[in-house]
Amino acid sequence: MKNWIEAFYVIDYISVGILLTAISINAVRRLETCVKVYTLNSLLLSLLIAIVATMINEAHLYVASFITMLGKGMLIPLFLRRIVRQLKVTHEVEPYVSNAVSLTISGILVAVVYASLREGIFVTGLSRNVLQISIAVILIGLFIMISRRKAITQIIGLLFMENGLFLAGFSLTFGMPMIIELGVLFDMLMGIIILGFFAVQIKRAFASTNLDKLSTLKG
Repeated sequence: MKNWIEAFYVIDYISVGILLTAISINAVRRLETCVKVYTLNSLLLSLLIAIVATMINEAHLYVASFITMLGKGMLIPLFLRRIVRQLKVTHEVEPYVSNAVSLTISGILVAVVYASLREGIFVTGLSRNVLQISIAVILIGLFIMISRRKAITQIIGLLFMENGLFLAGFSLTFGMPMIIELGVLFDMLMGIIILGFFAVQIKRAFASTNLDKLSTLKG
């Protein structure tokens, strides 16, 4: 029993790390650093799954942890770094609002989530804290998507949202069936490839990945 309690504490600490990496993306000024922050976020998610697999001794969770580490922690960041190199654009993130304002808004989003889910929610999987953090990560990822000018940073925001959704589902079910986990990962890989292709085409057409340039298409 004591080991289970200690494991739950470790899970809470790791989930807080996932939240902090999501928040810290708002303070990052360079695209390369954004990719590194996403990589750390994904590796923490993989570690959390591995700890839960150890707690309940489910073989498919060990596989899910490995797939998450391989796909989200290695393959997707590798592809993102390749996109950044191919675009050959300025490495600045270029948000619509300042980093200080972005951090403030992210903090407000976290506070709203915790205030909203403080009562009246029953969690059958992991602790309520993990579910609250997962929803906060989803909202922060959405905020990143709408507050950044460049296509690549909006892609990273989408990836943070996906990590949050994955953590939310995991916190409620102690893990999804393997076929669903593989399907989600495959969809994300294909989505990133397609979005990366579009980012490169935007760069070629407008000599910039700033999506404000697309306003010139308005008739």
